[in-house]
Amino acid sequence: MKKKLHTLFKAFLFLLCLLTLQVALAQRGQEQDPDEPDIKEIDKAHDRIIKLHPVQLGEIYLSLEKLRTGRVANEYGIGYIYKSYLKDGTEDWGNFEAKDVLGVGIHMSQRHYTSKKKSAPFGFFHGPVFGYRFLLFDKDVFELPEQDPTSPNYRFVGRLYQHSLDLSYQIGYQHLLGRHFTLELAGALGGRVKYAKASSADELLPEHIIGYELIRDESSYIAATPLGKLKFSVGYSF
Repeated sequence: MKKKLHTLFKAFLFLLCLLTLQVALAQRGQEQDPDEPDIKEIDKAHDRIIKLHPVQLGEIYLSLEKLRTGRVANEYGIGYIYKSYLKDGTEDWGNFEAKDVLGVGIHMSQRHYTSKKKSAPFGFFHGPVFGYRFLLFDKDVFELPEQDPTSPNYRFVGRLYQHSLDLSYQIGYQHLLGRHFTLELAGALGGRVKYAKASSADELLPEHIIGYELIRDESSYIAATPLGKLKFSVGYSF
């Protein structure tokens, strides 16, 4: 089982690396093509933007966007995650419960700006988004009844933690307000792979982890789920 888990994660990471390499090569090709008629100079007055993302559910999220060429920018973000969702343990699909967590999220994206009238990083953009999340749930997240440790039927269930990898593609628009303040609205579609682990949790994992089951054993569970995001940010460019 461990070999299967490692193989699945290696395959996902390999695909992630290939996509990252493809984007990097495309950017390098754009940088090295001086005959491209649509190339624009980097706007030094707005080549970096610090952003706050106030509508991220259960997450306090900050990011930095930096221009690499006149039309390409990279964005790096980090978030503190305090809420996440699990299934409520029933068979009814869509019955989710918010749970307290201690977690961190890392976000990376590359943006290709397409407007011929506006200088990047403003106007319409599109590009891939990568993410990693680590979540540590409360000890009683499964809400099991109290048990006597001396009982022969005593069952120990370890604390639940979860790793996830995200891959999606976003389309959005960024607007300059005044001289330096910015507003951004974007949407993204993709997928998420989750690896959840809790010692001896067994059937509790598929009952509570959201997503389509890929691999499971008595202490770990891998699931995949579609991912959709609506992104809003306010920022300061400099």
